[in-house]
Amino acid sequence: MFDQRFFKITLAVLLFHAGLLYLIQSGLGRKMTEAVIAPEIIARIIPLEQPKPPAPEPPKPKTETPPKQVKVTTPRPTPPQPKPVPQPVAALPPSPTAIEAPPSPPAPPAPAPAPEPAPVAAAPRAVGIGEIQCSPPQPSYPAQSRRMGETGKAVVRLTTDESGKVVKTSVVSSSGSSRLDQAAVDAVQRMRCKPYMDNGRAIAVTAQQPIGFELN
Repeated sequence: MFDQRFFKITLAVLLFHAGLLYLIQSGLGRKMTEAVIAPEIIARIIPLEQPKPPAPEPPKPKTETPPKQVKVTTPRPTPPQPKPVPQPVAALPPSPTAIEAPPSPPAPPAPAPAPEPAPVAAAPRAVGIGEIQCSPPQPSYPAQSRRMGETGKAVVRLTTDESGKVVKTSVVSSSGSSRLDQAAVDAVQRMRCKPYMDNGRAIAVTAQQPIGFELN
């Protein structure tokens, strides 16, 4: 059975499209389209004001920090620690396999003390040759010195001991000839003198004896 409702709807749609097509062709549709389009929007760009910089904050007053107080502590003296008492060690019996250490060599003998220097004898006192009363010297003139005509005077120093014996001689002044000097020394050694007494005590003395050699 034909549906009348469907037919009516279809017919209304066709009539609407036909009317719309007519309006478009007649220009009325353009006017309606322009009326429907929203008017042009004109926008202006307004520059924004630059924000003002914030006012600087007033400087804060400086507060002085009080110095830190350092607490000085005096170290307490450490009480002396008691010394450990050594424990006695029990002596162990000698092991049968123990090796005896060789005996230490004997200590070298102590060096003998250096001998004390002999006391230095005091130098004999110098006296005149007449104070010891010596016998006159008797020199022998060397024959070769006679042949060569040698002359001169030699001075001989002599030393006598506590008994008056001549124990030492030496030439103090030469005659210029070794033969004449030796003849003078031999003559002085043959002299005999008396002991020199000092406060009742005989002492050693020294004197000088001149001996001359001249050809007659």
